[in-house]
Amino acid sequence: MTSRALAGLVPALALAGGCLAKPALVPELFSIDAPATQEPRSAAGAFVVAVKKVEVAPAFDGRALVYRTGEHRLERDPYASFAAPPGDLLTGAVRGYLRNAPFARDVVEQGGAPRVDLLVVEVLADEISGDLRPADHAAAILRLRFLVTAGGAGQPRGEPLLEKEYARRAPVPRRTAQAIATGWNEELSGVMTEFVGDVEAALARAPPPAAPAAPR
Repeated sequence: MTSRALAGLVPALALAGGCLAKPALVPELFSIDAPATQEPRSAAGAFVVAVKKVEVAPAFDGRALVYRTGEHRLERDPYASFAAPPGDLLTGAVRGYLRNAPFARDVVEQGGAPRVDLLVVEVLADEISGDLRPADHAAAILRLRFLVTAGGAGQPRGEPLLEKEYARRAPVPRRTAQAIATGWNEELSGVMTEFVGDVEAALARAPPPAAPAAPR
């Protein structure tokens, strides 16, 4: 191997074995997981919730884990990746969390025709990354934007019921891909808890017309 080729290989090896505490000599796969399904507890007047596929910002929509290593520098991990495209993983997880929400009678992929008992949830993941810039510790970064609209009768989409960004940046105990992926899952749990509470509050302030809840 020429000295020039070797020089080009060193930064990639440093990302896998130097910036991260544990060298990953074999590929690692990570997931974003939904919670366990709870017992049905839908409130009276609960809604059908349609969750569209989560869109991920282009810089973060690949399978490889992405790290911030400089003020304007991103690097992809050559050894650690998502088990599926991050948009697919986030979509499944968000739907799983909403199945346990008291305002959800059912969670579906698409809303179909306008209906009075429909809530449409759209999510944009602006960032899902690991921050390796601090010298003393790494952090997991997750930023999600939610838009919730009511599918009123006679119109495909009503005025926004809720529009909000949820940003999390949590230090992780080790500079490893495993620790960062665990941080993303913990942050998503916190985001979804806050989001469900915000939707419930918005429905309490200005509830759209809803059909009576049907048993699951």
